[in-house]
Amino acid sequence: MLFETLKYENDKNLAILTLSRENRLNAISRQMIAELKNAFDIFESDQNSNVLIITGLGRAFSAGADIKERAENAEDISVQRTSILISPLFRRIETSDKVIIAAVNGPAFGGGCELAMACDLRIASTAASFALPEGKLGILPGAGGTQRLPRLIGISRSKELMLTGSSVDAYRALDWGLINFLVSPEELIEEATELAVKISQMAPRSLTLMKHAINRSQDLDIDAGLEYEQRCSEIVAQSDDRREGYLAFVEKRKPIFTGR
Repeated sequence: MLFETLKYENDKNLAILTLSRENRLNAISRQMIAELKNAFDIFESDQNSNVLIITGLGRAFSAGADIKERAENAEDISVQRTSILISPLFRRIETSDKVIIAAVNGPAFGGGCELAMACDLRIASTAASFALPEGKLGILPGAGGTQRLPRLIGISRSKELMLTGSSVDAYRALDWGLINFLVSPEELIEEATELAVKISQMAPRSLTLMKHAINRSQDLDIDAGLEYEQRCSEIVAQSDDRREGYLAFVEKRKPIFTGR
């Protein structure tokens, strides 16, 4: 499938999605939202890829929602409420059975920051920065920002970022726990690829259930969380991959997982 606002590649079972509106700092337009949905459909239906890297073309990851598009259609409420379209998409990314890595190459502001937060892991270059400045535009972070940021960095720092509209550089983002890894711009894609390969060597069903159990831990009390964890453990205990993992360990070889 051909896309105009992004590029989707799958090389040797590694999927990479690049936001490609370089002249608009990869701002998220209505067209990009539609194309992101289509690209994600392709990724999720691919039986050979269980890790996706999302990055941006040029000097930005994403400047967020396309404010110019909104300003040009100021009376069109459907354009102003694009968060109605973006939020379910980001939630879909967050709850996917597969692992999503944000490779943040530059500024990730507004919806761009919210997209990165919806991913499972965030690796950023030293040129990256993060902000949720929607209050300066008379709106608020409506694609998960008010919910995901406190879960990542705590309430106090989240209020500091959102109530002031300030940005933080990649070094502070790492210190606050907003990102997992910090690398040079030249190493970003290489390091993200190595991370994706490492993850892809895990048993697919184990990846899925670990991700879901971790996500659920944010909403359940400890007893309910432990009960959910045990249900996940029962599922993997009955899998072919568990048997293969044990056998490969004993035979001192690399396991061949099938996802069954």
